Amino acid sequence: MILERFRELSQGLVVKILLGLITVPFALFGVDYYFRDGGGTDAVAHVEGIPISQARFAEALRGRLDELRNMLGQNAPDPAQLNTPPLRNAVLQRLVDQTVLQARARSVGLAVPDKLVAERIASIDAFQDNGHFSQTRYEQILKAQGLTPARFESDVRDEIALQTFQDGIAQSLMVPKVAVDAWARLSNQTREISVATFSVDSYLDQAKVDDKAVRAWYDAHLDQYRTDERVQLEYLTLSPEALGRDIEISADDLHKFYDEQNAGKRFNTPEERRASHILITVKADAPAAERAAAKAKAEQVLAEVKAHPDQFAKLAEQYSQDPGSAKQGGDLGFFGRGAMVKPFEDAAFGMKAGETSGLVQSDFGYHIIHLTEVKGAHVKSFEEASAELTRELRTQRAAKKFAEAAETFSNLVFEQSGSLKPAADSLKLEIQKTGWITRVGAGAPPVLANPKVMQAVFAPEVVKDKRNTAAVEAGPSLLVAARALAYEPATPKPFTDVSAAIRTQLQRTEASRLAVEAGKAALAALQAGKTPDTVHFADAKVTTRATAAASLPAAVVDPAFKLDPAHLPAYAGAEVAGNGYALARVSKVEDGKTDDVTVRKQAEQTLQRAVGQGEFNGVLASLRKTASISISKGAVERAGPSGQAPDQP
Repeated sequence: MILERFRELSQGLVVKILLGLITVPFALFGVDYYFRDGGGTDAVAHVEGIPISQARFAEALRGRLDELRNMLGQNAPDPAQLNTPPLRNAVLQRLVDQTVLQARARSVGLAVPDKLVAERIASIDAFQDNGHFSQTRYEQILKAQGLTPARFESDVRDEIALQTFQDGIAQSLMVPKVAVDAWARLSNQTREISVATFSVDSYLDQAKVDDKAVRAWYDAHLDQYRTDERVQLEYLTLSPEALGRDIEISADDLHKFYDEQNAGKRFNTPEERRASHILITVKADAPAAERAAAKAKAEQVLAEVKAHPDQFAKLAEQYSQDPGSAKQGGDLGFFGRGAMVKPFEDAAFGMKAGETSGLVQSDFGYHIIHLTEVKGAHVKSFEEASAELTRELRTQRAAKKFAEAAETFSNLVFEQSGSLKPAADSLKLEIQKTGWITRVGAGAPPVLANPKVMQAVFAPEVVKDKRNTAAVEAGPSLLVAARALAYEPATPKPFTDVSAAIRTQLQRTEASRLAVEAGKAALAALQAGKTPDTVHFADAKVTTRATAAASLPAAVVDPAFKLDPAHLPAYAGAEVAGNGYALARVSKVEDGKTDDVTVRKQAEQTLQRAVGQGEFNGVLASLRKTASISISKGAVERAGPSGQAPDQP
């Protein structure tokens, strides 16, 4: 149907990247958008005369910091510790690369048509409802991510342009047959491998650690054995939701609002119809014979439908060539006028519920339509809309009240820094309390578990002087202020509390050293043609490089596949992180087949991607070398969530 082209594109690399953009702000930023954001003369860099503004850099940096904190979870350090000069430089260099590529794409006249942008967006599953693109869902998701449709569409256009530019380089390359043959042989080569392990546990009895060593370790690593710094708080939150609870909406206001909204026909629901269809596809410009064959097939199916009208869903699943609806028995859900191609719409809106059409021809092929349900046009009454309008009016007024109260809240918690009570009394807010909270937010209620809030509550003037924090923006339209009730700094744990754990740690370290030493000695003996009594190989496993990780210690996979197959058996060894040493014995090697069509295709595609990426990196390096690039160190230092100054890139 009308979204067939969208579905065809929905599996592409670009769409996956765009889905990453929805959930990870740093995934890729649209360059056009930033050209428009008015960096002025205080840009962090200029590329070919194009400014990279501080706002663009700050947003990219915030995105990267958020990405790192999400990856690290509870182990994430303070944001200021993550915001290092190397990280800031890496973010800036990525923005420079994007701008260099965008400038080059424009210089060669690479343009992305509006139709392709629309197709890509409509094909993204996140924006679909019951298999159809939903404008409402699209706008809701973008709003939740702080994006506008114009900005997102610009991002999509830029990503398509850059991917097209990169693909053009990769697809222009030819991979020699000899390289494909070699790759096919190696990638599907099988090796018969046996493994012998020298585990840490086997050497624990031999690992001796005296009391002096335990004490010396403790004294040298006191920072590792500290209690967590923690604080107990009282806090206030200011949000439209909290302010909206006391807002009353009069009946007169509600009637007036209803009339205003209905003047724009907001509550007019046009007629909708629900239909199922069976589609036999054929392109409009297909040869006559092909179109005739498709029509004959459609007529055959129509005859079966007429003979068994109660089995339409089963026949749709059997015959329909619309992959999006066939599995649902041809069901297309509800749709209004303008949603379907005209021949389909004309037929569907000219039928009665329960009727089945004859053949309906469109640009997609031949349809057999079964109309299942009709929803007549409807105007929602005041009574039906009143609950929705009440919530909306209350939200609007709460937002206005929040905007007015935010300044008062911020001023009071700052000016009356010894107590939160003045702000609470003035704005009728409830002071809440917490238990113990650590610097990384452990134990904090969700509203406080925010890096910016944690940074504020552990500031010296808060934990030591018992002053209020400033009003912190903990989220969209959410302000938080807190005050320390109790504070415990990080202090060394008593030696008696940690000595047993240190002894175990040192014992395992020594056992690992002994295991590695024994493993290396055994490997040397095997390579010299001897068979030590300490080596006990497990049953051999036949594996490829791709599947080896599932059955062999990861540390020995690479060494085992590097052994020369001309001299078997062959032996390799490697340290297993934290668990001793492993030996691998390769006793048989068989090269992969080179005449398998699927294997060759995979080999060719893999090599083309690798060579193409290398060629693309070379092109990018060349473009950077010849491009006019200037970086303002001062502007880089001023931009972003922290004033921490990076080195010059």
